[in-house]
Amino acid sequence: MTFYKLSWNSFYKDCLFLAEKILAKKKKIDRIIAISRGGLVPARILSDFLSLPISNIVISSYSNLKQLKEPEIVEVASFSWHNENLLIVDEVSDTGKTFKRALKHFKNKQTGKIYTCSPYIKPKTEHVPDFYIKKINAWIVFPYDLKETYQAVLKMEKRDKNKALEKLKKIGFENWELEKIKNNKK
Repeated sequence: MTFYKLSWNSFYKDCLFLAEKILAKKKKIDRIIAISRGGLVPARILSDFLSLPISNIVISSYSNLKQLKEPEIVEVASFSWHNENLLIVDEVSDTGKTFKRALKHFKNKQTGKIYTCSPYIKPKTEHVPDFYIKKINAWIVFPYDLKETYQAVLKMEKRDKNKALEKLKKIGFENWELEKIKNNKK
């Protein structure tokens, strides 16, 4: 498995470029829908730059770096979506199934237009968002996935902590990040 580690700075810049791309298209958008958990951070950045409110939907697609057969809606904000133009945001369109699941859900809510966006897409995604910045053909390690990535790599390395930490270093984790991982007891 190939990894692509993002820094906070790169991620933030990509989200701002994404916001500029959305503004340039002059689409009327009333509300951002963040697909939780991954879409929460880019949705917050976009909310600030686009001056839009955020609601969220929780859709589970992965467990331990393994994709579920079908994304599951776990939670939806209680809000009247009637005639609202929505921008559904996730951090990456990997297969596109999560976006497809969200689109299916909101199309049944008598919304207005629905747009999708994510800073990143994978080459084989079945759903290319209306707005994206980069195509990346690797497992993306987001700056907020420190512990989650460690736990998945630890499992891949058959619970060998030293091998897992060495792999994280090769992926691009900095020494201070590795120290935080080692000191985390939960």
